[in-house]
Order: sequence, then structure tokens, then C-alpha cells
Amino acid sequence: MSSSCSSRSLRNPLKSSSELVAGMALTVSPSLIRPDVVELYGNENRPMIVNRSILQSRLMGKYVFTHKAIWAVDLPQTNSTWNEINCVMRLVATVPGFQHWAFVARGSIPELDDTEAYFVAQFNQDSYIPKAAERDEERRKGVKKYDSVADFVENNKRHAALLLCTTKTKTHVWALLPERNELGEMEYQDRGDILQDPEGRLVSSGPGSDSHQWAEMARPLSLGDLNELIYTSDLVGKTYTAAERNCQMFAKSMFRQA
Repeated sequence: MSSSCSSRSLRNPLKSSSELVAGMALTVSPSLIRPDVVELYGNENRPMIVNRSILQSRLMGKYVFTHKAIWAVDLPQTNSTWNEINCVMRLVATVPGFQHWAFVARGSIPELDDTEAYFVAQFNQDSYIPKAAERDEERRKGVKKYDSVADFVENNKRHAALLLCTTKTKTHVWALLPERNELGEMEYQDRGDILQDPEGRLVSSGPGSDSHQWAEMARPLSLGDLNELIYTSDLVGKTYTAAERNCQMFAKSMFRQA
């Protein structure tokens, strides 16, 4: 199950050699691959796996994330029969179908209006979350085995949802939350649309209009805390496989931890 994934190579270096993201000291280093690219490293030499927008945000360290969800999109297929089967699988509700899932956290800056932000974490075919020893080895040899798995979006819910989409023909994004069925088993249920076709129209944007689509976190998390969760997910040190180690497994692992 694949989707687009932003590069973790970050342009436009920070003016100083280090910054602070809510308790996480970020060290800026020249890329071992390209001299015009910088890399951010946080606690215990862990890469800050976010897109370049973190460099453009002056308020990144002030965000507090309090709610979580899983967002889903049907994987694009040109075969109409495939699409019909996928729709039936969704209606049955016991099978997620051919979908791409992402973990999403919602946050804001306390006591400031219009500061909503989204942390969108995805695990794709090209994604790899390195172990500590692998990170050290990769930096020493100048060989990258991993790519970005998360994006940080300020004040643009539609943009955050479009990060899941790989084609203009599949821009229907919806929210999922876990619920127990009659047998006591946990299932991820459809909680309504985020974007609707055509062209990814945003459905709910007003304050509180999407409260049913979010679950409250066990405790408030900073951007740095969310980055740390990536390194404790079930897929650290594992390569992507469509059947097992995939986007849905990663999204569920992040949701459980947050």
C-alpha cells in the first residue's frame, strides 16, 4: 500500500546550528550526500522525520497536539472491477479493502486562535525507520536507507489530507476511529469524510464541526514527542511489505501509542 512521501532532505538551512522543538534539541548537519542540503537530528541522534515546512515555521516548538485519528484513502486503480470490489469491501466493514492509511495528530498553540496544525505520518514502499545502530552506520558511510514518513502542516486541513493522495482522481479522504464490535474485537470504523470528490473538496472546517472524527490523546504531545513515537512504532528496522508491514500496521501502531 503506497502513497506519496516527502523527502527528508531539507533545504534552506537554519541560521543557527541548533534549534529547540518543545524540548528536543535539533542539531543541523550538512548532508553526507549533497552539500546544499541540511539534516536535522534530535534526541539520541534520531533524525527529525518531517518535511521542510518545519524550517519555515517560527512557532513549531509551541504547538501542543491533543487529538488523534487515522485517515484513509482508496488506492488508485484503473480497473473499474477493482474499484467496485473495493467499494463493496468498505461497505462490509469487516475488511478495510485496498486503502492507504495515515496516522494524523491535531494540535494548536494554546491561547492563540487560528493556529491549528496537523502531523501526518505515513509508512510507504520507500519508507524505512532506522534502528540506532543503522542510523550511525548510514551517517558514517553516507548511505541513506530511509525516507521521510511524516509531514507538518500549519492551518491547512485540506493540504494535510491531500498528502495521502497520489492522483487527482482519488481525493476522497475519510476518518477512522477504533470501536469494539459485538464480538469484542477492535475495528476501525468510518467516521465521515474529510475530503470529497471531485477535486478534494473539504467537508468539515469550522470549529468543532469534526469533533466526532478525533480521539483524545492519553496526554498532550509536542512535535518532538510525536517524532519520538515514530522510533517506538512496530515497524522500526523493518522494510515495507504489502501484506504485513504496511501503512495500516504503522498507522494503528502510532494511534495506540499516542
